[in-house]
Amino acid sequence: MQTGIPARATWREWLALAVMTLPLLMTATDMTVLFLALPAISADLSPSSTQMLWFLHAGEFLAVSLVLTMGWLGSKVGRRRLLMVGVGLYGLASLGAALAPAPEVLIAARALMGMAAATMMPSIMGLLRVMFPETRQFSLSVAVVMSAFSAGMALGPPLGGLLLEHFWWGSVFLLNVPVAALLLLTGPLLPGHREEVEGSVDIPSVFLSMAAIVALVFGLQEIADQVSSGAAGALWPYTTSVMVGLALALWFVRRQLRLTEPLMDMRLFAVPAFSVSLVAMMVMLLAVGAADMLLVQYLQTTLGISPGQAGLLMIVPALTSVVGGMAGPVLTRWMRPSVAMGGGLLLGAASAGVMALSLGRVGPLVLIAVASLLALALGPLFTLATNLVVVTAPVRKAGSAAAMGDVAGGLGYAMSLAVLGSLSAVVYRGALAGADLDALPGPAREAAGESVGGAVGVAEGLPADASARLLDAAFGAFTSAVQTGYAFGAVLLVPAAIGIMWLLRHTRLDATQEDGPAEGSEPEVAGVAGVAGVAGAVGAAGIAPEWAETDPKADERTCLPPVG
Repeated sequence: MQTGIPARATWREWLALAVMTLPLLMTATDMTVLFLALPAISADLSPSSTQMLWFLHAGEFLAVSLVLTMGWLGSKVGRRRLLMVGVGLYGLASLGAALAPAPEVLIAARALMGMAAATMMPSIMGLLRVMFPETRQFSLSVAVVMSAFSAGMALGPPLGGLLLEHFWWGSVFLLNVPVAALLLLTGPLLPGHREEVEGSVDIPSVFLSMAAIVALVFGLQEIADQVSSGAAGALWPYTTSVMVGLALALWFVRRQLRLTEPLMDMRLFAVPAFSVSLVAMMVMLLAVGAADMLLVQYLQTTLGISPGQAGLLMIVPALTSVVGGMAGPVLTRWMRPSVAMGGGLLLGAASAGVMALSLGRVGPLVLIAVASLLALALGPLFTLATNLVVVTAPVRKAGSAAAMGDVAGGLGYAMSLAVLGSLSAVVYRGALAGADLDALPGPAREAAGESVGGAVGVAEGLPADASARLLDAAFGAFTSAVQTGYAFGAVLLVPAAIGIMWLLRHTRLDATQEDGPAEGSEPEVAGVAGVAGVAGAVGAAGIAPEWAETDPKADERTCLPPVG
């Protein structure tokens, strides 16, 4: 007799979960160690400034642009198989990066690493959906995976510093090779489940998604770089890139709505839990995604802390982010996800406000404590939003849904770099322009106005009195810039928190539906339409998810309110 109660995972699934944390630890560590390795790479390979940018962004652009395709492909060829192929390619590309004899080879290796990284999160989330059908166990597994990513980012700076201190710069990439080999050897522990997907991938959709995402991310990041360097007159190519990206994204959405087997089922946006969670991740990263970058610069320049010490200090916020992510499933035992997520954002807004008021008045330990509270407060949103995004979709679309989470996160971070980077640069230059620096030569004032690092460089060649005046003015201006960045985050997080608590007030992660809309009621899509343009377009068209029409158990399976 079938009871309808999901089977609980056994020790085999939990062991497989431990295996699946390794690729995320590997890729997250690479995100942070590359910044530390850039000076050594530059000294050895003598790259141009453009090539230096491509060291950083080649992999990122390909990872974000291909993740939707990989989410679909995992359902077609098998998620375990795709994950193993991605891990093997990542290991080989890392070996190529470690031994790169020229900048072009390193850029190509970084591009391959990005392609391989695109396979990982959709495959892992799709596998978790099969391995942990019971709601609370699935929530815990998502928390473990997201916390592994945060832990990898925390390990990056100290691990990279240790390797670079004793070995050549390629060692930061070579470390991935034994990790990839271990993953390939333990691959049989993972389930080989594969969902049947009819038809073949729509090639125009693949190219549209790649072009739209690359154009958007590239344009936003270059706008931030141009504004921060004071080259505002050269913005038009990058604003054009953003507009082209938006146009291609709209074309992609229209095409997906016409296809019987789309690369990404846009009808998922008709479900508030899906669309609101995606927008919440994007807005949160927009608000504070670039804050750590500003804080690290502040610690090293204004407070005079060495890069190694700054890296060690930043481990603490990263670790509290892990704790916050793991706390998400625990909190939902006593409160709704909307309260845990929205309450965390409100606490994060208060922490960002305290940080803005504290800068320039307290020492580094207090600032790290406040940054740790901010990371702890925002941790549950990552876990719970990812959870809601994945469980909203039917099992065969779990990988594609997780891919949308990656896209939202990538766009949010890119927008944060553009907005916070530009805003802080404008504030810095404006504050420095008001200082009494007329005694400085014109070129020196111009170099000091580009960045606080430029001001420090200029000050080294000045007499003691002039150097002190310049540094005081530059450090004061940069403090105002960082304060503005955190104040922006505090202001943006408050309406985001209120929106989450209102729009997701009926959403639950347990198996009860007592607070869902009454039978026959309209789905709560109208409220989402004001938050996400895609959701609004889908809602206005009156399109319900396809599984809601064919699977009467869909709402019970996803543990979310009915959709139609």
